[in-house]
Amino acid sequence: MLKKTSLFILIVPFLISCSATKSDVNPQIDFNDVITDQSLSDSEKIIELKIGLSRQEDKITNLENNIRYFENVFDSLEKKQINNINYLKTQIDSFKIEQSILIGPEFSNNITKLRNKVNILEDRAFFMDSLYFSLVTDMVIIENQINSITNSLDEIDSSDDFVHDGDINNIDFNFEYKKALELYMSGEFNSSLENFQNLINIQISNDLVDNCQFWIGQIYFMKNNYELAIDEFMKVLKYDNSNKIEDSMYKMGLCYMKTNKSEKAIEIFNELIINYPKSKYFNKSNEFLLNLK
Repeated sequence: MLKKTSLFILIVPFLISCSATKSDVNPQIDFNDVITDQSLSDSEKIIELKIGLSRQEDKITNLENNIRYFENVFDSLEKKQINNINYLKTQIDSFKIEQSILIGPEFSNNITKLRNKVNILEDRAFFMDSLYFSLVTDMVIIENQINSITNSLDEIDSSDDFVHDGDINNIDFNFEYKKALELYMSGEFNSSLENFQNLINIQISNDLVDNCQFWIGQIYFMKNNYELAIDEFMKVLKYDNSNKIEDSMYKMGLCYMKTNKSEKAIEIFNELIINYPKSKYFNKSNEFLLNLK
């Protein structure tokens, strides 16, 4: 690309030739001839010199105007040249892309793009699977809430069947246990929690105290306080021959899942499957394990 100085060098001869043409109309004044001309007075010489100077200034002005004009022309051409180059580069890039589709050696690039798209689709599918798994988990929790209500109804019906030894305190314990279950079923979790905790503190009946402990964990589970629920369900496992061990282990697994502790959930579900193969939670635990691993 030509520099402006180079363009100036090319333009100056043209301008000079233009000025020479104009000099035919307005002939140049030789300043030396004017000064040495004895036929002219000093005032006439000054006039002639001023005329000559004015003509020179006009020529300089014309030259400057022409230079500016050609500089503008040059800038315009330069911009057009840049635009043309950019357009050509764009066309070349477009051509390369088209060739990459058609030409064999470049076909691998398209395979890579397709693989990336497949990976994106797989990620979306995984997300949908995770969403489905989450929905299944929530459905299982709802199902267990229904089971808990059913169990509580059964326990209320059977609480009067416990053998009493005539001790008035034992009768009061069963009555308070039934009352605590009724509070749980009506959704009065705080009152139910307080009653169950009081029964555990009394610890009169070993037949129901582990059940009280389970329902305390269940109340925290219903209140979405999964950390505390795990602690309370863990206490149920300490009771020998408790009828709530399987329920507590299964609920602990759900709590671990809700708190994103997958390894803990896998551990407790495995333990439930191994130790209680005939449990009603056996199939559900296996299903969760398949999705967690």
